[in-house]
Amino acid sequence: MRRLLKRLARGPQVSESHAAEWQDRQHQQHVQPSPASVGNSTAFEYSPLRSPSSFRILKLRRPMTEGDVSYTGLSLQGSLVEASLDNPPKYFALSYTWGDPDPCDSITIDGKMLRITANCGSALRRMLRGKFERMIWVDSICINQANTPNALAERGAQVAMMDRIYSAAEQVNVHLGEGDAASDAACEALKSLVGPYLGAKLPGPQQETCRRKYESLADEILECTPEFPYGKLHGIFRLPWFMRVWVVQEVALGKSVMFYCGKHMMQLKTIVVAADFTRLPYSKLHSTAMSFHWKSYLDWHDTLQEFIRRIGEGEPPSSLGLTASSILLYPGPVYEATRPEDKVHGFYGICKRFGITLPTPDYQKPLSVVYTEAARAIINHDNSLEMLLSVNESSGWEQYGLPSWVPNLAGCMRRWSPSNPPHMVVGSTSKSRVSGASRYEYILEPQATRLMVKGRRLGVAVAVGLPWMTDASTNLIGGGAIQTGQYIGALIDCIGTWFDVAKSATPHGDEGTVLRAMTRAILLAHQVSTKASFTGAASLDFVVAYLSILVNVSKSGQNHNDRSTPLTLAAPHDKRWSFVTIGNYLLSLEMQQVIQQLFIAGWKTVFRIIGGPAENGEHLAIGSHSTKEDDLVVVFSGSPSAAVLRPYEDGFRYVGSAAVDGIMNGEFWDGGSERDDEWFTLI
Repeated sequence: MRRLLKRLARGPQVSESHAAEWQDRQHQQHVQPSPASVGNSTAFEYSPLRSPSSFRILKLRRPMTEGDVSYTGLSLQGSLVEASLDNPPKYFALSYTWGDPDPCDSITIDGKMLRITANCGSALRRMLRGKFERMIWVDSICINQANTPNALAERGAQVAMMDRIYSAAEQVNVHLGEGDAASDAACEALKSLVGPYLGAKLPGPQQETCRRKYESLADEILECTPEFPYGKLHGIFRLPWFMRVWVVQEVALGKSVMFYCGKHMMQLKTIVVAADFTRLPYSKLHSTAMSFHWKSYLDWHDTLQEFIRRIGEGEPPSSLGLTASSILLYPGPVYEATRPEDKVHGFYGICKRFGITLPTPDYQKPLSVVYTEAARAIINHDNSLEMLLSVNESSGWEQYGLPSWVPNLAGCMRRWSPSNPPHMVVGSTSKSRVSGASRYEYILEPQATRLMVKGRRLGVAVAVGLPWMTDASTNLIGGGAIQTGQYIGALIDCIGTWFDVAKSATPHGDEGTVLRAMTRAILLAHQVSTKASFTGAASLDFVVAYLSILVNVSKSGQNHNDRSTPLTLAAPHDKRWSFVTIGNYLLSLEMQQVIQQLFIAGWKTVFRIIGGPAENGEHLAIGSHSTKEDDLVVVFSGSPSAAVLRPYEDGFRYVGSAAVDGIMNGEFWDGGSERDDEWFTLI
């Protein structure tokens, strides 16, 4: 810990010349070179690599005639050097986002012109700030990007080597962009947190003073204001680099990682520590979701990097507790990729380090084959079907020809909306004992697209509420400029139907009994998620009290989405000083906390099942947003949750997982016998 803190305190270990700063002050005009500046150069053509271990490195040079030109106005030129990963020279690896795919910039390589994207050109110029030459690996230049069969074959082979390319580099340089006022404020905020954090961590007379300073800074940085609607850190984490799937591998495999954002440079650990308010921890951690949110942007990268370091020191991968499912499925809905197959190929190198075997990247395979092979690899490595907890009914069935049990990794949660519903469940796992002490039993024949699973029928869905359909574009996740409160309105729209479903299961119960039954069903969503169980101000009754307010609004029929004054959502005893306006709604602190705890039920619905061990033969459940009446609910042997299936042809389509009240501790399974077992064929 002390070594880490000292390293953070020292700041960046890569310096840039004072001459570069002087040059930039002398050249305030940011003149972008015209592609025509390369004259009439002929187009660059790639030569085939000579051996399987070969890769290209760009020898980037500042033009001799532009020694006093600001880096932003430099012409780009250099040469491609073929090297072997068996004995590589010293080089840096560049991590950036391709951005607009239109190649509107150019670089002269060995006297010939290669068209590149604007983002690539900007990143390369930033790498020349204060430098006359750089040996640098950049994927879009060092790998032939043509769509010819030979180029596609080379690309697959080079992608398979990327773990070695990034891990052999002296440093991975992350280019976030030229920056703006918002990113400058975010970078300054991150840097300002490190000193007080260090002082508060290390014992000594400064500890209490540093803790108070840290608290004060955290208050200021996390505060949502008209200038910073999501707090100051949004200025950096909104940048496209943090949303791309490839960058996870690029950071995790790097020996050293340096971030460049405009004039700012920061080490990976600086950002990781400063963005994680749980480390000290911040005293108001549970007062705002922002306290937890920002750590998620680099937490996975940093964790994987640490695991890879431990493997490099001789620790066996099996001791880390990682599964193929956790490595490949968690990032699926979180990150974006231009080519959907890269949701698998982008983790090939990391999986190799952890002893997980994936097929060699092949860009000539259909997407359905790539995803199905990945699903097979997950099942074979994990010897488990826990992968199914992440699968949701999706358009991939028809769009790509995917089997219903194969995770559809295409798309991203930042695009989810009522017109583009989720294709996967984020962060799904469970420690429930719904199937008792049984183990998974399944048949997955080589090359077949059907999965046979042993299980038992629980019942049939007979009443289904409306799903809680959120629109990512209206909030922080989807890049909304402000929080519109759409998710609150959507919850109000559906919670009345959830109450009706619960009432149909307890027709003779009073309103309080129905509300408690509904609330228990909603909170079951925590049992099939990596998120912690409900930790609100206390009991089930506390949650029931606030959900009753939402149910009353929902059942009142009033138009809550279009009002001239905000609709107040609070209990009579809530303190008004804690109220906050979100879109058309005025919420108390307690109501905010309850709704935040219910986020895990987003894109789910409450439904009633006929069948099972309950005295009245009925159960309430919460599950996939696409659950329909007459869907079959089963429990697979070994599974920690129930599953919703839909009869289709001579088998079943897998709809999604479900949590069912009254069976999560094995009541249904333990009350049955082997005579109840049957095989379900998932198509």
